[in-house]
Amino acid sequence: MKNGVKRVTLYLIMAAVLAAWNLPLPGAFPITGLENVYADVSDLKITQASTDVATLGGKGIHIDFFVENTGAVSFDYSSAKMKFTNSDGLKITQIQPNISGTINKDEIITIAFEIEISKSANAGDRFFQIAFTDAGNEFVNDEYFTLFIMDDASNIIPETPPGDRNYRHAADFSHTLGGASGLSPGKSNTITFLVQNRGDSAIRNAQFIVELPEGMSVYNGSTSAYIGTISIGQKVGRSFSIMVYDDLDGGKAYPVTIKLNGTDRGNKDVNLEATFYVPVTGTGAGAVRYISIENINIPSEVIADEDFEASFSIRNTGTGAVNNVKAYVEVPDGLLNKSNATFVIDSIGAGETKTFSVTMSARESSNSSYPVKIAVEPLSGDPGGGAVQYAAVFVAGGGNAKTPQLMVDHYSYGGSSVMAGKEFLLSIGFFNTSSKALSNIKVTIESNDGTFVPVDSSNSFFIDSVGAGGHFTKTLTLSAKPSAEQKTTAISVMMSYEDSGGGAFTAEDTISIPVMQVMRLTVDEIVPPYECYAGSFGASTLQFYNMGKTTLNNLMVNAEGNFDVMESNSYYVGNMEGGNSDSYTFMFIPRETGSMEGKVIFTYEDIDGAQIVHEVPFVFQVADMPVWEEMYPEPIPEKHAPWNLIIFGVILVLAAAGIIIWQRIRKAKLNKKLEIQDNEFNAAFDLEKTGAGK
Repeated sequence: MKNGVKRVTLYLIMAAVLAAWNLPLPGAFPITGLENVYADVSDLKITQASTDVATLGGKGIHIDFFVENTGAVSFDYSSAKMKFTNSDGLKITQIQPNISGTINKDEIITIAFEIEISKSANAGDRFFQIAFTDAGNEFVNDEYFTLFIMDDASNIIPETPPGDRNYRHAADFSHTLGGASGLSPGKSNTITFLVQNRGDSAIRNAQFIVELPEGMSVYNGSTSAYIGTISIGQKVGRSFSIMVYDDLDGGKAYPVTIKLNGTDRGNKDVNLEATFYVPVTGTGAGAVRYISIENINIPSEVIADEDFEASFSIRNTGTGAVNNVKAYVEVPDGLLNKSNATFVIDSIGAGETKTFSVTMSARESSNSSYPVKIAVEPLSGDPGGGAVQYAAVFVAGGGNAKTPQLMVDHYSYGGSSVMAGKEFLLSIGFFNTSSKALSNIKVTIESNDGTFVPVDSSNSFFIDSVGAGGHFTKTLTLSAKPSAEQKTTAISVMMSYEDSGGGAFTAEDTISIPVMQVMRLTVDEIVPPYECYAGSFGASTLQFYNMGKTTLNNLMVNAEGNFDVMESNSYYVGNMEGGNSDSYTFMFIPRETGSMEGKVIFTYEDIDGAQIVHEVPFVFQVADMPVWEEMYPEPIPEKHAPWNLIIFGVILVLAAAGIIIWQRIRKAKLNKKLEIQDNEFNAAFDLEKTGAGK
């Protein structure tokens, strides 16, 4: 009995332990109290990895997806499919993996489909989701994707998107010119604009719109051109015929803006643009400032009735061709022009030099010096608005007799120009052209408009003598006043001297010195934005100032670096006068966390057309985009019936009832056995008693 009770107690303990751990009892059915845990389809991050454009009648079109499991456990599926809102005319087959698969935690796999499109299918956008099947249950990812089926635009049947999706709009712009040197005034020119769709959506109903500066127009056409649909990665182009008006200054570049407008697959507007700076070949007063007069060659002394030749060269120092200008020699009274003195120049290319000469003679002996003016001006427009240089020629008596002549044969000032407000050394060389010695030489330097003043000296100097055919050089320290106008300024060189016979003579020459104002572009410190996150739009603004006294021509600002932009950051300021200020704002999308390096680039031109580049570097620190977790109350756990405890209680009750019944049956059997034994004893006793009585 004791062993039986122990055995029952052991079974009761085993039942309690197995029930608590949800394990089946030996020889009994499984007890399933907890559900298995599966990954949710919302834990899958799906990215379209290949084309989203197809054509009617297309076969074997592969569309791939990257699927990343961001959940805590694996995701099992038996099949995957593209679930279209409208699948008419489409045949879709999953080809990778063939049937089923498992996506482990943090794993990225590729799921590929092959599509066949009927020629009779409707063109346009088709929207779909990625659905997974497992054990007969379908799980659908909430995100919608798009397949664009191309056909003639008139046959596209638009479909309403099942939900909003933000597409990225981006494009690469470029342009080509019909003429290698640029646009030409008074003529029809061609500009071809090219654009390549770099966004993640086709651009529908796309059109080009060209914006031209004042002085240009589209020749015999519209400023817009319809394109249609531009697929992802597709490059398209349109050409515009441009008329440049005659009064537009040439020799420089002008901003031309091309705009691309349309809609994306979500029917949202697409507005992209880029600005290009198109050179215009020179014409008019604005172009002549790129012309310099060089290599002047004229005799220092001539005699009456004797022909002599004056030659000179003009050079285009600009970056574009200069058209429709004239060069001429202005012959003063006392000299006679014996050849053509005006030269019309249809075109002179960038860096090109042309040489001209004029034949003259003196009318009569005068023992005087005559200034000869050489100039370049536009054929039309402001006369006198071009380049000017002077040379001098001394006219002696007729025959073979020559008056003693002292002249300037060379001069230098340390470069191609002098800076306003700065000192410089003016070195002047003198030449005695006569066969007699000259003495008591006094030279006076005079700036007619007061631009130049001597430093620590007089504007005159004295030379005791110079031999026949001799040379001497004198160097003076001059200063250009700070407020001097930026232009070429003349200096008069006046000379008085005596020959060996005591005769007194005078002569005068003119020299020219270009004056440049200091270009002072000052830029404020670039302040980084308060917050800067990878993949998110950012912007920064800076101020800049023209602190100089001269104009910054064709000023343009741009920003570049290791970041992306949605549209051009170029800002064309134009001609910025001295003392003016402006601001510049640039947009950026950081590519990654860490340091985002870049620079703001200022480009402008000086008076000679030379381009000056000023760069301001910057470094912004980029952080990851923060994840804001929404605060929700803790979910209240669902109350389930305590089946484990109920089963355990039932087992205990059944065990106790079994013990009680077993004890009662055993006791009843024992009582019956005792009763039989007692009856047998009584019968034996009665028999024994009866025998004794006999």
